[in-house]
Amino acid sequence: MRYPKTRLSLLMFIQFFIWGATGPILSLYLRDCLGFSGAQVGLVLGLSALSAVFAPAFMSLVADRLISSERLLCLLNAVGGVCMLVFSRQTEWYPTLAVYIIYQIAVSPMSPLLNAITFHHSPVEREKFGNIRVWGTVGWIAVAWFFSFGLLRGGAATEAAGGASKLPLLLDISAVTSFIMAAYCLTIPKRNKIVSIQSEQKHPRAPRPSTRSALKTVLRPQVLALAAATAAITFVDKFYNVGTAPFLRSVGLSERAIMPAMSLGQVPEIAAMGILGYLLVRFGAKKVILLGVAMEIFRFAACAIGVSMPLIYASLCVHGLAYTFTMITAVIRLDGFCDAKERSGVHQLFNVATAGVGGFLGSYAAGLTADVFTDDATGAVNYVGYWGVPLAISVLTFVVLARGTFKSKTGVR
Repeated sequence: MRYPKTRLSLLMFIQFFIWGATGPILSLYLRDCLGFSGAQVGLVLGLSALSAVFAPAFMSLVADRLISSERLLCLLNAVGGVCMLVFSRQTEWYPTLAVYIIYQIAVSPMSPLLNAITFHHSPVEREKFGNIRVWGTVGWIAVAWFFSFGLLRGGAATEAAGGASKLPLLLDISAVTSFIMAAYCLTIPKRNKIVSIQSEQKHPRAPRPSTRSALKTVLRPQVLALAAATAAITFVDKFYNVGTAPFLRSVGLSERAIMPAMSLGQVPEIAAMGILGYLLVRFGAKKVILLGVAMEIFRFAACAIGVSMPLIYASLCVHGLAYTFTMITAVIRLDGFCDAKERSGVHQLFNVATAGVGGFLGSYAAGLTADVFTDDATGAVNYVGYWGVPLAISVLTFVVLARGTFKSKTGVR
């Protein structure tokens, strides 16, 4: 028995609508609206990523043990909504940092929880996970266009009109949608109800989650290699998160045009999600991830060159492809190492190495790099040097990754 695919797709849509409201513009908001330096921006994003080290480890002890994954996702979205409302009203450095760290403590376990819930409710659809995950991409795109061509329709760039920035409005949109998501999570049946139905036919008793077995799985050499590769990819991807919005402003895009421009990366991601299952079966996880890293290399090289807007737009389009072929492939391959009883714990612990360690180091390094390449006299950033750093790391990751292997329990490459 499987839960309806449309309900799981809607779950993805709403969750990524929330994240898409703040993710693309947060660094620009911190710099332009609050006046923080590059190092401060990197520290806000980086220290908040440390919550991904501690929160998922704690949640792995809680999810499907003390509370079902579905109800835990509900609770975290409610807490996240409150935190975002408070965050959007901060103007000073330390309160902003403190509130955002608390927000990230709630948010960081959500992605692995969302993945685990999807796999729980559609266990035979592992290779077709992309068909559900793609609706998260649609949600990310939807909020960008809703904000830019819905709420701001007919208005010029705020700076040209002499008005205040509209970026804080996106934070409120994220908060309100978080409350909607929390309510929707209550309609998703708890996993134990579905397991009990299945177990009547297949097993005398549904398996209990095991923290020890989850840790044992994560410490397998193949999983550690996958985690190291994913952490490196996350590290360089944070340069994109921190630098892209300010970079687009520096080449002349208005505040209103930035989110639609960045959403170009999600459009090809929809197609990539559709063919991901075929690519994994045909070529294996390693080659698909290498393809994604190669696209990362192109993206950073194109931004470093930055000689024309078409080339910059092409680099933005590649983002979604790179993300799908690296991060989504890693999640699918990771699930190939999991038993049902350890799935939530494994996904949470894996998130520690990727979003936690990789996210912290990448965000802070990106902020420091922006300051290093900033001209003290003009305040302008030398983006040739800035993008050159993740470009070099991506090339090194590609070389090292080409020598690794991620063979799973089932023997799938």
